[in-house]
Amino acid sequence: MQQQNQQPQSQLPQNPHIPPNYEHPAIARARNRGDYGILVLVLAIIIGAILLIVFSASTVYDLTTRADTPLAVTTPIEEPSSAASELFTYVVIFIVGTLAIMLLIRIMRQQFLGNCLHIEYSNYAWLRDWANQVSAEFRMPRVEIFITQNPFINAFAIGFASPYNIVLNSGAIRYLTEDELRIVVVHEMAHVKYGHTKVSAFTSILVAIPVVGTIAGWLLDFFYRRAEYTCDSLAYHYTGNPELVKNALIKVHVGPDVTDSFNDVAQQWQEFNTRTNFNSFSQTFSSHPFLVRRLMNINRLHALSQQPQSPPPIQAGSIPNAST
Repeated sequence: MQQQNQQPQSQLPQNPHIPPNYEHPAIARARNRGDYGILVLVLAIIIGAILLIVFSASTVYDLTTRADTPLAVTTPIEEPSSAASELFTYVVIFIVGTLAIMLLIRIMRQQFLGNCLHIEYSNYAWLRDWANQVSAEFRMPRVEIFITQNPFINAFAIGFASPYNIVLNSGAIRYLTEDELRIVVVHEMAHVKYGHTKVSAFTSILVAIPVVGTIAGWLLDFFYRRAEYTCDSLAYHYTGNPELVKNALIKVHVGPDVTDSFNDVAQQWQEFNTRTNFNSFSQTFSSHPFLVRRLMNINRLHALSQQPQSPPPIQAGSIPNAST
């Protein structure tokens, strides 16, 4: 076994010259604080709707019960049902459900370990070493990378605490170049860095509620689509290569056989034909933005990066001329 494969699993590369409060420039540039503003608004709507339904149902039930009860048998001293008690019951249900989902995530990791290729000491240890280096640069927990049998090009990240997991489909390994594979991994690492996987873990119980869960899932997708843009942005800002990021996105969406056909003219044509309100409305039924909009986002970021900018003031803990 080669020497590079002997790195301890808990070890991350360390740079003693980096201050403790240093943040990688790509992380700062890609972060969009408005993402969590949308999340707070969505959660407020969902929780408000749930409370309204619960209290409305409780009121209707109390009124119906009183109407059906003969006056002769009505006790003179009868305490009304406690809304606080009902609310406490639902809070307990929410906590128990969330703990069950957290347990399920840990079970999934054990399934990955039992059924997938953990790249730690495989022929893909180069990807492990690179991901460890990026984790150290991003000041984020180390991620475990698995490969599972699936012919489609895709990947996902899960986790609410270390160890976080990134799962790559075998189709991604087969059809993506090493650089494109790095783009996909950085994108998934961004979900971990910005806390998107935690949001998914702790809001899954809302989606599981009968009837209400359908609406909750639709509303939460407004946050998840913004999260995808943020992760694409980090991949761009970290690599500084718009064409590489766009190529990886195109391959994931349309497949490797027709990637070259999705040229600039094809992109512009589809972008022109999707500038409609109905197309925007149709996108709300997806957890990911449409491909044309993701490509437009990369083009926008690249255009902004080409504009002359005055150098920002040096702040405490920053490292001038830090490369991205």
